[in-house]
Parts: sequence; structure tokens; C-alpha cells
Amino acid sequence: MSLEVPPSAQPHCAVHPDVLAGGTCSRCGGFICADCVRTPLGSERIFCVACSLRPEVDYLEAFRLEYWGRRDSWAWTVGMLTLSLLLGVFVSLASGGQPTRKDLLLSALLLASVPVGGAFFLGKSWARHLLVATPFLLALGAGVVEPAQRFNHLLSAIPFTFAAVLIHRDVRTRLFFRQPVTPGALRAMWNRLRNNPIARQAFHFGFSSLLMPLLSPIAVVCGVVGLMRVNPRAHPPIGRRGQAIAGIVLGVVSPLLWVFVLNYLDQRFGLVRKD
Repeated sequence: MSLEVPPSAQPHCAVHPDVLAGGTCSRCGGFICADCVRTPLGSERIFCVACSLRPEVDYLEAFRLEYWGRRDSWAWTVGMLTLSLLLGVFVSLASGGQPTRKDLLLSALLLASVPVGGAFFLGKSWARHLLVATPFLLALGAGVVEPAQRFNHLLSAIPFTFAAVLIHRDVRTRLFFRQPVTPGALRAMWNRLRNNPIARQAFHFGFSSLLMPLLSPIAVVCGVVGLMRVNPRAHPPIGRRGQAIAGIVLGVVSPLLWVFVLNYLDQRFGLVRKD
């Protein structure tokens, strides 16, 4: 004989009382139906509508909106370099004597890149793509003006092109230009900037203490604090346990290593004066 639970005794959705619940919210534990299920960006847990709107739940979306359309350091760098280039060209033409035809052509070629840098600073999407090709195009133009230096111009464009590619692929820059970013890339950026930063600083101080042992106490303190904050079950998860432990270990080992090295040098070369 099987027991059947009447519909009135089955759990119903808290928002839609006439609909049977299909699960519970991972945060508040309330019953939710299929229409109320929300899965935040980059998360595998389900939440109700109210909890999904909280910044600590949908932390990746809140993080994305924080930098969405916001000018980053690369935009400021490109803008300042463009302004410096513009001023440098005009000062060069005004400070010298009568410019030659080659000087005028090279100046015009450099000024042609100013709109690209200005548009990049203003967040125009086409400038983000054109910035990658600008160093190579300038090198080709300079090679036409100075055929004897064509190879040198192309060679000098390589590091600028490489930097432009890095800027084009940077997640922070893509958010500034309001370009779509994958959850994986967004999570990696969040881990780098927001996930237990004191543990990351502990590792940096610990590594630096190998060269400057006075930083060892700071590395140990930051490592202990960062290790106490680790909570992989939190939402968002707080990690970097390995970096916190590494900072503590390096902070402890660094002074001992310096004592060993100085003692060895003293025994080998007599660095300490003995009366």
C-alpha cells in the first residue's frame, strides 16, 4: 500500500503559492518554483529572485557592472601618450629651423595616429581594434619616407604592436569598451583583484623578504591574517590559502637564511671585525 502526499501538504513556491516548489534557495532556504529559479553568473547554485539580486550572491555581475564603461589605466596611458606625441610634434616643428619635406611627412604620419589614441581614450570601439594595427602602419609609412631605415622602423614597431595586442585582450579594457566578457575571464579578474588580497600581499612581502629581511614580520602577519580569512564555502569563496602559507614560510625562513649566509661569509672572509 503506497502513501500519496496530497498537493496541499506538498511545499509550494513562496512567491507563487499555487505552484508546487521545485527546489529551495541556497541562501535563504525558501521554496521556489521553476520560474523563480535564478543562477548567477559563474555559479552552479540556485537562488530565489530576491537573493539573486544581492551583490554578495551575484558577485561577478556586480563586479562586472562596477567596471562597465569605466576608464582603466590603459586608457589613461594611451591618452597621455597621445597627448605627449601631439605636443612633441608641434614643439619639434616650432623649435627647429625650416623643416624639410621628410620632416613634414614624418610629422604628418605621427599626427595621423592622434585620432586613434584620442578615440581610444573616449571609448570608441573601432579605436580598440585599430590600435593594434597602428604601430605597424606607422612603420610602413615611415619606411616609405625613409627607405634606407625601413627595416629599423619595422623592428621598432614590434614591441608597440605586442603592447597593443595585450591592451586589446585585457579584460579590464574590454569592460571599459562595454564588450562581452566570459564568466571564466571575469572570475580570473575577480580572483586577481578581490579574492583575499592580503594573502597575495603576504606572498609578495615574503618573496621580497628574501632580499630585504626587514619585510619578514609583515609577511608573517599578512600571511596569518590572510589564512584566517580563507573560507572556500563562502559566497563568494575566499581562497589563496597557498599564498598565505607561502608568505608565512618565506617570512620565517628569510631571516634564518640571512643569518646562515652572513655567518658563512664571516667565517669565509672574516666580515666581522674581531678585536
